Amino acid sequence: MGLIKKIFEQAIKPTGRTGRLIGKSMNMFHYKLHCWGLSHISIKPGNIVLDIGCGGGNVVKNMAHKVMDGKVYGVDYSEEMVRLSQKVNKEFVEKGKVEIKQGSVSALPFDDDMFDFITAFETTYFWPDFINDLKEIKRALKPGGTLLIANEVYTHEEFEKRNRFINNLVEMQLHTPEEYHSLLTDAEYSDVSVVDVSEKNWVAVIARK
Repeated sequence: MGLIKKIFEQAIKPTGRTGRLIGKSMNMFHYKLHCWGLSHISIKPGNIVLDIGCGGGNVVKNMAHKVMDGKVYGVDYSEEMVRLSQKVNKEFVEKGKVEIKQGSVSALPFDDDMFDFITAFETTYFWPDFINDLKEIKRALKPGGTLLIANEVYTHEEFEKRNRFINNLVEMQLHTPEEYHSLLTDAEYSDVSVVDVSEKNWVAVIARK
């Protein structure tokens, strides 16, 4: 139990050699979720995009292939993940098409009205202040810009036992699809939609500024 707990804690803010291994495993094991989540938005070649909690950098790399004349940014509050994301995206970083920064969702190091799309994969569980963090994201979105949240875990009775086990190891904010809709609405987003795959316990939230 102690080892499993340490692994889950590393998923919150990866550090050191173990953190690097966690980041690389995220790239591998979350790949299908990444593709599924991104299928709900239409990134155009000239878009400016941000991935919050960019972790191992695979989502950034995936989106960089879609953006020909725009740019993809990543932000993570783990120094280890910033370095790993920069390494994974080395070619795009050198071309100026990708930039990775260290920072928090609560105080994004970006200008107002900057991004066409902002994504957040497997990270909202650990945000310090969900509503205010959503508002901070909205600040950085262009008018009409889109937020995509995608998670592999949400509140669902079929997975209650597993999710309770995870929460006993590390505290996570889990919500039902209805709660996600309410939270995004409370944060003053428009056109909020929630898609879930109940048999996998996957959820995607799409909303516009």
